[in-house]
Amino acid sequence: MFYKITVTGAVQGVGFRPFVFREAKKRGLKGYVRNTSSGVEIIVDDKSFVSVLQDKKMLPPLAHIEIVDIGQFYTDSSFFPDFQIIPSKSGVGSTFILPDVSICEDCISEISDSKNRRKGYYFTTCTNCGPRFSMVLSTPYDRRTTTMSKFNMCEKCEKEYSDPSDRRFHAQTIACPKCGPELNLSYGGKISARSDEAVKKVCQEIKKGYVVAVKGIGGYHLCCDAENDDAVRKLRQVIRRPNKPLAIMVKGIEDAGRIAIVGKEEKSALLSGKRPIVVLNKKKRQSYSLISPLGSIGIMLPYTALHYLILDILKKPLVMTSCNLPGEPINMNSQSLSGLELSNQREISNPVDDSVLKFIGGKQIFLRRSRGFAPMPIDVDIKDAPDMISFGSQESNTISIYKGGKVFVSQHIGDTSHVNVMDALKKTANFFIKVTGAKPVSIACDMHPDYYTVACAKEFALKIGAELVPVQHHVAHAYSVGLENGLSSFAAISCDGSGYGQDGNVWGGEVFLFKDGKDADGSRVGHLEEQMLVGGESAVNEPKKMLFGILSKFLDDKELNNQFGGNSAIWKRQIDDGFNVQKTTSTGRVLDAASFFLGFCEKRTYTGEPAIALESAVNGAKPYDIEPLIGKGQVKVLKTTPLFEFLWDMRDKDKKRLAATVHDYLSRGLFSIADSASRGFPIVFSGGVAYNRYITEHMLEKGVIVNSKVPCGDGGISFGQVGYVLRSY
Repeated sequence: MFYKITVTGAVQGVGFRPFVFREAKKRGLKGYVRNTSSGVEIIVDDKSFVSVLQDKKMLPPLAHIEIVDIGQFYTDSSFFPDFQIIPSKSGVGSTFILPDVSICEDCISEISDSKNRRKGYYFTTCTNCGPRFSMVLSTPYDRRTTTMSKFNMCEKCEKEYSDPSDRRFHAQTIACPKCGPELNLSYGGKISARSDEAVKKVCQEIKKGYVVAVKGIGGYHLCCDAENDDAVRKLRQVIRRPNKPLAIMVKGIEDAGRIAIVGKEEKSALLSGKRPIVVLNKKKRQSYSLISPLGSIGIMLPYTALHYLILDILKKPLVMTSCNLPGEPINMNSQSLSGLELSNQREISNPVDDSVLKFIGGKQIFLRRSRGFAPMPIDVDIKDAPDMISFGSQESNTISIYKGGKVFVSQHIGDTSHVNVMDALKKTANFFIKVTGAKPVSIACDMHPDYYTVACAKEFALKIGAELVPVQHHVAHAYSVGLENGLSSFAAISCDGSGYGQDGNVWGGEVFLFKDGKDADGSRVGHLEEQMLVGGESAVNEPKKMLFGILSKFLDDKELNNQFGGNSAIWKRQIDDGFNVQKTTSTGRVLDAASFFLGFCEKRTYTGEPAIALESAVNGAKPYDIEPLIGKGQVKVLKTTPLFEFLWDMRDKDKKRLAATVHDYLSRGLFSIADSASRGFPIVFSGGVAYNRYITEHMLEKGVIVNSKVPCGDGGISFGQVGYVLRSY
């Protein structure tokens, strides 16, 4: 009697078929194993073989089984003389595509072994490591459905690929110096070195202070010597980021520990196969100040053979930052920012930025969920709702697809106000629909009438005949935590820079109460005091305009003129006439205004810069005593004008303590509103302000729940939009 076993989960590109083959052969069984568009199909003449699949200790390290189905399979036993791996079966279905995985220890050993034929080979990988998502074209996962299909295996690689006892048995990334992708070092498009010589020469150029574009797994990095100030300045000029903190790559955990404080959780994350950038507190605040002017720095460990080869030669930290201009998608298969380029012929099918995370109070917080994590799905409690897709936010965009109790959140896409990013968004949405086999009946998007993501969602909805569901920005933030934690009734604090409010104003400091998924659109129970954004959006980049709007409520014209000079009269007239001003409850803008007032940041050159500078300035200082003032009424309002009156009166006092006071006032006030409205339900906290260590630490101390599976910021909006739509199921 034969049995058909169907396995779904992370079972393609992880060595699962070779594992099944070896175990079946060991037991003398007959049948076959193959990939399908839905997972892996096994035909075997022993029903008990299913127990092998259920033993997690036996499975390949990257495999993760979700469901195992078994049934009888009627056939003549002579049809299967032995057990084989047979060609994959295409079709419509849904399977998991594995994220790109860091190089394993076995492969690291090979590239430094003088007797190994892969010594010094930059693309060394095996079944247990290497690119996956970044090179997949379609499913099922086979070499022919990846960008490795153009590289024909040499005789030795073919032998390894066909040997059941070999670590590269059916490894779709298999390659060697003879048959695999080749490194090219070029300047101005002219190749100057290849292969091993290219690695040696690029290291020489980095030592000289050059900035090099290095093609990696999911796109190009711009790389330079992290200890060469001139090189770092040059790199900043190239990417037009004068102040934004850059990430560095060091060879090992000991090197990271010499630069920053590495706790238990941070160490585990750095060493994991996901290899994210981890934001760490510096040991010396002024160290690497050109790379990060803050008290923290982003560090990652090498995750490809090429990284190890370069670091083995240079033996020093390297700046490794995404090769793209602000807001643009990462350069994937070509770049124009650096004349010096280290590239290869392996095409990247799906661009993937490095993931970034930090730990606050022992909790993992995603700043960006991408390489190493995407596109693995997130399990949610609601299993039987119709398929849907959500198009996320304007900035830090991701898309999400819900199908059968799982949410597939895409890699980081970027700022969709740029045409190139919109093209990437559409491509990503189509790819995810294709590989998940989803048939969306609803499409969620932001409420903002002018967002490009909304226009894209409308286009998709018309194309496939799906219902369009607009979701308020901060409601989506709230539901991102709710969906992660299976909550249907909860209070929520959503704080960020801005989002289109239900009243048409700019929101950003909101408190909601959601009960059993009902009244989600009329659930606002509190918010920050409305302040004036003088000059509208221009105040986002010039925090002094936001500060003027606040101070104008209690300073006279003479005091305002002393503080702001000649602009004072113009801005006051704008407020009085209601010309080019916007009302806002934004927490981010309040933090920006305080940062400017206290002298920590005059102008915003990257998202969140003034608020981040304010946070960094605290540096453990204790706040002054000031009780948050909350207005009475059905909707509670946390007054922010009294906070600035206090700052004004105390302006000659310790600036660090005043910075701490701002954080303390806002966190205590917002929590107080949520706590009083919660009716005993859990309280959640999300939005870009949740990246703030001091505010989030306060929330965690009070038992508030924060995001841990998707970003708190706009990268988690698409997931929250799914949560909003699922609320009624």
